[in-house]
Amino acid sequence: MKFLIAPGKYHDSSISSKLVGQAIYSGISRALPNAQIVTMPVTDSKYGMPALVAHTIGGRWVDLPFFDAFWQNKMGTYLLTNIDSQDTAIIDTEQIVGPELATSKTRNDLFHATSYGIGEFIMDAVTSGIHEIVICLGTSETFDGGLGALQSLGAKIYDEGGDLIPEGENPLINGYEADLDDVYRILRKVRITVLLSYSSSYESKEKRDYLSETQKDFLEDNLLYITEKINKKYNLDIHPMPHSGAIKTLAGAFAMMRAHISRSSFEWIANVTGMDETIRSADVMITATDEVSAESMHDEILFHLSKIAGYSKMPTFVLCNNFIDDFEDYEQLFTGIFSTQMSNYSTKVQDEQLVFEHYESIANQLARTLGAFHNVNH
Repeated sequence: MKFLIAPGKYHDSSISSKLVGQAIYSGISRALPNAQIVTMPVTDSKYGMPALVAHTIGGRWVDLPFFDAFWQNKMGTYLLTNIDSQDTAIIDTEQIVGPELATSKTRNDLFHATSYGIGEFIMDAVTSGIHEIVICLGTSETFDGGLGALQSLGAKIYDEGGDLIPEGENPLINGYEADLDDVYRILRKVRITVLLSYSSSYESKEKRDYLSETQKDFLEDNLLYITEKINKKYNLDIHPMPHSGAIKTLAGAFAMMRAHISRSSFEWIANVTGMDETIRSADVMITATDEVSAESMHDEILFHLSKIAGYSKMPTFVLCNNFIDDFEDYEQLFTGIFSTQMSNYSTKVQDEQLVFEHYESIANQLARTLGAFHNVNH
């Protein structure tokens, strides 16, 4: 019997997906010493989705100084790897514009935030001779509609008086029209794929500020106006939806670059790295998450793994801290759901030990049960 262990993400930062995977592995191997066990890579790494690619097919990390959303000098990294015989750069944007950067920032800081740093990463890859660029686009705390990233790639954005809007500012505040000629020239031999990720759907527990409705409406109105002017100038068909978070949806700017937009980062990565084949080769899949609920199913890793297992008619079991019965029809993705009935603990060291023991125990019981049924049927 071949087991696939594939933990999802954990909202609680004190719980490591890697630790959960190790606990499940230990529980299965104690129950069935002769079982084949494969553990899928997980996303605890600060490098996000590119780390999954590096773990699976390799690559080298490139360090890069850049400006974050609030124009602070930072050091970041992206992955250079080879996919389908093409050198490919894979960039995770959360290090550049992600929610952690917004902690302790004021409403005024957020209003002026820029996505400029994303363009710096793209430019570095392009000037290094890379023609295939993959951008993992997760949660953003910029509200410039991606115009800052375009600025970094050579776009000239002007205010109503015809003056050039300087770099380092949210160009959407005073933007009136844009010249993208240099962007198209720089990217004429480059293919960009944007992977949209909805995994980070949880609200931050950190105390932080948010834009006012007046600020949001102002920026959205400007985005609709300047996008329409760009559409007419470059024969595009991009239409941000009002009140849909459009000013935070950077994909629109990449669409202006004629990028290919994919709605699932993990699905793309699982396909190009061969992880889908690994999933289908197993007899039983065991995954794990904080809780089984409609919200947790925004974790596209959990959803995709379960979907592939379903297509293959593979028994799929999910282990979770809590079972919340409000997850619509998602129960059809799982053969069985097991709650560890965990509660909050006092220290991180105790947490790690108890997390391990709980998951190991449940995995051990599940493996013993499956082993017994397997022996009866054979």
